[in-house]
Amino acid sequence: MKMLKFLMVFVFAFVMMAMTVSAVNVNITKVEINDNEVDIAVGHTDNLEVRRGEKLEIEVGVKALADVEDVEIEAGLYGYKYSDYELGSVYDRTESFDLDENDTSYKDLELEVPTKMDKDYYKLRIRVSDRDGIAFENVYELHIKGIDDDDAIVIKDFSISPDSVKPGRGFTALVKVKNIGDDDLDDLKVTLSVPELGIKDSEYLDEDELEADETYTFEELLLRVPDDAEAGIYDVEVTVEFDEYESTVAHGEIEVLEEAKESEQESAKTIINVPGSQEITPGTTGGVYPIMITNTADEARTYTLSVEGISWGTYSMDPSNVVIVSGEDTETIYLYVSADEAAAAGEKVFIVNVATDGDSQEIPLKANIKEPVSAGWGNLKEGLEITLVVLVIILIIVGLIVGFTKLRGKSANTTEEEASTYY
Repeated sequence: MKMLKFLMVFVFAFVMMAMTVSAVNVNITKVEINDNEVDIAVGHTDNLEVRRGEKLEIEVGVKALADVEDVEIEAGLYGYKYSDYELGSVYDRTESFDLDENDTSYKDLELEVPTKMDKDYYKLRIRVSDRDGIAFENVYELHIKGIDDDDAIVIKDFSISPDSVKPGRGFTALVKVKNIGDDDLDDLKVTLSVPELGIKDSEYLDEDELEADETYTFEELLLRVPDDAEAGIYDVEVTVEFDEYESTVAHGEIEVLEEAKESEQESAKTIINVPGSQEITPGTTGGVYPIMITNTADEARTYTLSVEGISWGTYSMDPSNVVIVSGEDTETIYLYVSADEAAAAGEKVFIVNVATDGDSQEIPLKANIKEPVSAGWGNLKEGLEITLVVLVIILIIVGLIVGFTKLRGKSANTTEEEASTYY
């Protein structure tokens, strides 16, 4: 009895399998990726190495086991967390086609490995199905690696603020980069430029490496539009150089506005005077920029000051960054700027913004960063200065002694009068 039941179950399973097999009308005979034939995945024993950003040209050969209509072939990389937003990169499908029994057809599909895809193993699934049959699927193993060092740095974000300025004013840029390669990279340099206006600024990532899969943001890149720049739209170019000879480029736009008319300038009724440049030695107290604000209006005004572009150091304001200037009066705010010890020598440009009553004025200033004096020379210089002061004091004392000696015997009144005249 048990044997009879076993035979019935076996026959039923065989019939169901036969029905299932007969319902598969199309078979996958061959798959090539970028002209390399690949085998069906068995664990991680036969993997095709591909890299982030690489296009996958896929050729699929299918054979009809019966006359079939409306056949479609699909290719997909599954498990990518941003697939909802980048479906066109990780999924493709052919148009439907018909195929006679025993005929083979080759179709092309294309995928692109996203640059944000994790470096790991992924399965490429190739599925073929027709209108009424059961879909047939093969799975192939891909090993996603980082991109080649030649293209390892990508610019993830590039923004300009503000996006429109008047001649003589400045704007800043923020550049966010990512290393999508397998190796750590150093000596990154980013350059912001407006070629038509002949202006540029650079920032370096000197001390640290940008590790694989890490991001870094270059902040406060600043450019000042020349005073004689004509109104119009200008191309802004950001170039990131890395790995000695490699680079990547992104573009944006800046609008230069018409220069304000003289009557508009006069209506501001605020005069600002500040020295345009100071010399600063890293590691010292820095430089001082006295900002004199003259309010030519009849009523008092409140002015708020802010600073942009000092990524290479620190600053403070005294007595405050907010000041009330009475009508027809002048107040001075002192801007103290110091450079970090690691700041590169050279001329740096930064901006002071003075705002009042919904109006603002941007003032470009310069800091000439000098090479820091070596510790040995600094100690020697300090010692020489102290020695010189001591010698001067000794000479003064000797002079006083000689003077009093010569004046001895004269009247006290005369001595007092001569001493007063000396000082």
